[in-house]
Amino acid sequence: MKAPRVVAVSLQKCGTHLVKELMSALGYGLYGQLLITDDVRPVFSEETAWRMVETVFTTGEIDRLKASADPTAFVAAAERAAQAVGWAWKRRLGLPLDNWYGHELPDADLVDRAYAATRNSDFAETPENICWILHQLNVEKADGRFLREWVATGQPRMLFNYRDPRDALVSMVNYLAAGDRIKYGLFAEFHVYSDILAAIPTMAGRLDFALGDPRFPGLRDFEESLWLLAHPQVCKITFEELVGEKGGGSRDSQAAAVRRVQEFIGDESDTAAIADVLFNEKSFTFHRGRTEGWRESFTPALERKFNARYGHLIETYGYH
Repeated sequence: MKAPRVVAVSLQKCGTHLVKELMSALGYGLYGQLLITDDVRPVFSEETAWRMVETVFTTGEIDRLKASADPTAFVAAAERAAQAVGWAWKRRLGLPLDNWYGHELPDADLVDRAYAATRNSDFAETPENICWILHQLNVEKADGRFLREWVATGQPRMLFNYRDPRDALVSMVNYLAAGDRIKYGLFAEFHVYSDILAAIPTMAGRLDFALGDPRFPGLRDFEESLWLLAHPQVCKITFEELVGEKGGGSRDSQAAAVRRVQEFIGDESDTAAIADVLFNEKSFTFHRGRTEGWRESFTPALERKFNARYGHLIETYGYH
């Protein structure tokens, strides 16, 4: 049986590295809003690669490619085509690319071609054996055809990963205060807020600022993702489950979450072997990977301020 296509929505600073390790261990190539290293990069068959090339390149360009004596020419073209199709689908899924990246998309003209060629296609026509990992999927901004396809068919399989919102906030503040421009990439808002947090001398002050700014990255995504939490066709997993004993969780909860995902996508791999590889301290954005770390950073005043603004999220997402 072929593995179904998967879209995993993992909210920012909620353990996306755990989802990455999980889906990679289940045999998926990865794409989306994460660093794509060679070990998780999708591998396409020649037939699939040609299909993507023919989607985005002109007839003349394809003829020249077929006539080329350079064996690397097709590989390079296929890579460009795959990237362009991927960016086009990010646009269709409603990601705010202009806000994050400006107009600096690689191969912008090719992305426009890919978007024009695929905007009336189904997600079922995207390459197989890929898990798309996103930080958000806004139901008001995602392509309507994609949403109708998903509701009607249950495909792609949809995963939703989240975390205690208080821990997510602390993790985001630590991440941005560290000022690692390389990790922020072209995410423009991260650079802006990093400068702001760097100018605030204390952790309490940084958290106070983050709680007072309604545009601060992260917590809005919890509110915009309530539909994913409620929808019966979505498989829910949490950081607290996936992190396991090394991160303050439990082995039983970790194994149960892995099995839940396996059953959801029809995978029969060894659950224990997959659980063993999830906690990876070498992950690109790994910080501490612990549960309930917010208790070390929140003062009573900060806890009251959080509860006044975001207390409904704690209860709704099942925390206390």
